[in-house]
Amino acid sequence: MKQFAKVAVVVFALTFALTAFAAQKSLTVYSDTTLNGQKVAPGDYKVDYEINGGTAQVKLLQGHKTVATAVGQVVSQDSAPSNSAIVKSNNPDGSSSIVELQLAKEKSSIRFAPEQSEKGK
Repeated sequence: MKQFAKVAVVVFALTFALTAFAAQKSLTVYSDTTLNGQKVAPGDYKVDYEINGGTAQVKLLQGHKTVATAVGQVVSQDSAPSNSAIVKSNNPDGSSSIVELQLAKEKSSIRFAPEQSEKGK
């Protein structure tokens, strides 16, 4: 019975390690935009993200202040970019919204639904 308990603990720990992954990347935004309806001004940011399965919880931080949060879909990429970058969509009113984060040295990106990027407008 003790052996079973040890194996169960190891399996649980490995399952948790494989389903949740948290990391932080640096990112520069060069023009005004929004993420999930929240304004993002030009500047240097840290992107905190936690991946759980095919979903990512994202926080955009400037210093210690959270500027924007969003939930996105994790999408596989063929190659890993050397730098983090954003993909924006132009809105009819001339503004732009972040629709994807491409993460440095990661073969996955985080994609946001267009309607989520427009939330709050």
